[in-house]
Amino acid sequence: MALIKISSNSKTSLVEQVVNELKSLVEHDVLRTGSRATSIRTFALQHHISAHTVAEAYERLVALGYLQSRPRSGFFVTKPHHLLDSPAHSRIIARDFDHMWQLRSYFEERPDMTNFSSGHLPASWMDSDLIKSGLKSLASKADTALTQYGDPYGYAPLRTLLQSKLLGLGIHSQPDQLLLTSGASQATDLVIRCLLQPGDKVLVDDPGYFNLFSNLHMQGAIALPVPRNTDGPDLDRLEQLAQEHKPVAMFTQSMLHAPTGSSISPGNAHRLLRLAEQYDFRIVENDAYCDMLAPQLPRIATLDQLSRVLYIGSFSKTLSSAMRVGFIAGNEKLMHELANMKMTASITSSQLDERLVFHCLTEGQYRRNLERLRYRLSISMQQSCDLLESLGYQLFCRPLGGKFVWLRHPDYDNSEEIWRLAADAGIGISPGKVFRVGMSPTPWFRINVSIGNDPALIKFLSALR
Repeated sequence: MALIKISSNSKTSLVEQVVNELKSLVEHDVLRTGSRATSIRTFALQHHISAHTVAEAYERLVALGYLQSRPRSGFFVTKPHHLLDSPAHSRIIARDFDHMWQLRSYFEERPDMTNFSSGHLPASWMDSDLIKSGLKSLASKADTALTQYGDPYGYAPLRTLLQSKLLGLGIHSQPDQLLLTSGASQATDLVIRCLLQPGDKVLVDDPGYFNLFSNLHMQGAIALPVPRNTDGPDLDRLEQLAQEHKPVAMFTQSMLHAPTGSSISPGNAHRLLRLAEQYDFRIVENDAYCDMLAPQLPRIATLDQLSRVLYIGSFSKTLSSAMRVGFIAGNEKLMHELANMKMTASITSSQLDERLVFHCLTEGQYRRNLERLRYRLSISMQQSCDLLESLGYQLFCRPLGGKFVWLRHPDYDNSEEIWRLAADAGIGISPGKVFRVGMSPTPWFRINVSIGNDPALIKFLSALR
C-alpha cells in the first residue's frame, strides 16, 4: 500500500481518495485478483487516517466490485465485470460495427484509452461555474411554476431570446415558429416522425451524422447518400437522386459539418434551395455547432426564411451536454404539428433545463466564455492542421472553426486498418465508415482537435509514416 498517496490538503474527501487510489491499483493489475487487501486497522495506521474512513472506503469498493468481504477472513481483491475482458481493446473489436457503435463509444468507460474521434471537449474548457451560478439562481427563485408542467412549446422567455439569436443570423421568426426540445437529437427525431412514413426516401450527407442514420433506419425511411464536398453537398449528384427517387426531405449540416468540418458556400446554399423547390422536398438544416462559428455566414434558413427549411439548433455543444436543450424553427403550421407530437411523446421538455439555459445565456459571462472557447478551438485547429499536414496526412479541408478535422493517410485505403492499429496502441480512433449510410470502407477518419495535441496520439500518427 506504499503506492497510495493520501493528502489531507486535497479538496477530495479522504474516503474518495482511498477509493480512487485502490480502484486505480486494481485496474492496472498492481493489486492482483484474489490477493488479500490490507486490513482496515493496518491501512489506517500506515496512512495516518481513521479506521472509520478506511472502513467506509472499503464498503464502497465492495459495492463497486473491487473488493470482496469474507466473514472472519477480511477483504480480498476482485475485478468488476466490466474489467474482465483480456486485451484492452477486445470489447470494441469484438463488436460488429453499426452506426450505434460510435454513439456507444462515447459512453463506454475506458480508463486505458482516449477516444480521439469523439465529440467531447476538455472539461476545463467548459464553464461549470456558470452552470453552478445558474442552479443557485433557480433555487433562490423557485416558484410554483417549477413544480408544474411547462409550456409544450418550451419556456417562453428562452424562445423570445431565441428570436433575437436567429435574427442575428438573418432568420426572422415568431414565438409560435419556435419549439424547444430535449437537445438537437430529439428535435431531429420529432421531425423524422412528423415528416416521414416507412419507405419514404430522404437525402443525407455522405459522410454524415451517424445517429441520424440510425434514426432514419428505425423509422423505416430510406437514406440516399449525397457526397459531401468542401463547399457543401454535391448538387449534381443530389439532382440525379431527386429526379430518380423524389425524396421527401434532405437532412444536412450546413456549417461545421460533422465529420468533415466543412461549411456550405452561399452559392451552394442558393442552388440547394432552388433544387428543393424544383423537386418539392423539405430541407432540415442542422446547425448544432452554430455558436462555435464566429463569422456569421448565411444559413440555408436565412435564404428561405423558414418556408421550406426547418432549422435545428442546440445549446448542448457550448454549455453542457448534460443540459439537453435544443430547438426547431419552422413554419407555424408544421411547428403546431411538431408540438402535438412532442406532447404525445414526452408531454413537455424540461422547464428546469430551459430556465437554466436562459440564465446562462443572459449572463454576460456566457458571451466571454464563448469567445474564449472559439479562440481555443481556433488555435487547436490551426496547430492540428499544421501538424497533420507536416506528417503527410491529407486534410479534407481546413475548417472555419469547430472541433473536427477529416483526414486520411496516403498509404491506407481503409481507415479501419488505422483503427485496429490504434486500438492495439491504446488509441481510440473511429473508422470513417461509421459516418456513412452503407458503412462502406473509406480511407478518411475524424480527429477532435481539442485533444489533437495529445502526445500519445501524435506519437501514433507519426509512427504511421
